[in-house]
Amino acid sequence: MKILKIIGIVIVVLVGGFAIYSATLDPAYDVKRSTVISASPDQVSAAVSDFTTWPEWSAWFEKDATMEASFPGETSGVGASYAWSSENSGNGTMDILEYTEGSSMKTEISFEGMGTSNGYWTFEEVDGGTNVTWGFSGEMPFFFRWMNAGMDASVGPDFEQGLGNLKALVEADVEKMAAEAAAQALEMADSTVMMDEEME
Repeated sequence: MKILKIIGIVIVVLVGGFAIYSATLDPAYDVKRSTVISASPDQVSAAVSDFTTWPEWSAWFEKDATMEASFPGETSGVGASYAWSSENSGNGTMDILEYTEGSSMKTEISFEGMGTSNGYWTFEEVDGGTNVTWGFSGEMPFFFRWMNAGMDASVGPDFEQGLGNLKALVEADVEKMAAEAAAQALEMADSTVMMDEEME
């Protein structure tokens, strides 16, 4: 009985000490990364606000072969949502709460069994294209505040990888559209020349 009492006292002291430590920590976290994409803000925001593109560029889908996406309703713009399931990373959902084309987007991310967080995007026109910022913020439960110290190192690299993939995807689409437009312009020019020759 004496040993059990000692063990109980030790557990109470440890829990109490950890609670005091947790009370000194900031519950809020905010992780963000930025990159410049050679495209207009409208073009970049259109890709980001369309959830069907996420499996193509998101680092999490690239890293986790068991992750699958599903789209229960609208797939783009305010009210759009998608869900993911994964044997390795767990399940969750994401919803677009606010969206202003070419300017900003706010999302709510729900992690099964772990509460919710807020995602945010900004699209700013700069020389050479659009400065895209992807952020992730929220508050940790009381006894998990210690995890905030590692949030940037844990999530930041995934944001960097995702933005790199997004950049490659959007810029490839922009080049494709430019090539198609050039081809159409050339075709129209050729048609005009042929019409002029026929009229002579």
